[in-house]
Amino acid sequence: MRKWYDEQLAEVRRLLGEMCECDAEAMRLVERALDGAEGAADAVRGCEIVSDGKEREIERLCMRIIVRQQPVAKDLALVTSAVKMVTDLERIADQAADIADILKGAGRCAVPPSLKDMTATARRMTEMCAEALRGFDAETARTIKRTDDVVDGLFVAVKTELADMIDTHGEDGECAMDMLMIAKYLERVGDHAVNIAEWIVFAEGQEK
Repeated sequence: MRKWYDEQLAEVRRLLGEMCECDAEAMRLVERALDGAEGAADAVRGCEIVSDGKEREIERLCMRIIVRQQPVAKDLALVTSAVKMVTDLERIADQAADIADILKGAGRCAVPPSLKDMTATARRMTEMCAEALRGFDAETARTIKRTDDVVDGLFVAVKTELADMIDTHGEDGECAMDMLMIAKYLERVGDHAVNIAEWIVFAEGQEK
């Protein structure tokens, strides 16, 4: 019975890592789509579908572990953290898909340089989440939390650049709103990455 229990806990960890890898791929596709790569935006939806499936699989597995094994101490912290993390992991995939949908309709909108930097940083935070989940690395998780300050600063820079583009070049208002909405979604991706990082630290029995 203990062997089955240990295998199920290991499966929870594996599935979390796979789900986050899927999110990281979605963010890489978003970054490519922002650079104009053909087909990249359409491919994001496939990542979202896979992420949704992983979410359901993890939730079912965690419920089986709770009902059959009644985990305690560090095992309970892992299962509890997993149930919390899947919500944020699923939302990252959703945000990536939302950005992709905007990009498919944005046409020739000018992309502020800070928005590209913001996208790269949000993508990197998601990749760091996947890295941290491979071994529930609390130190990497703390780095993710610090990186969120960079995303927040870039969000402010994007808003400033968009205002300058409208004033100086007469940038189309609809394009500006699209770029601002993408920036807002990226800010949320950063927030979800921080939440995941905090739960990784908690699962390791450390202060969030």
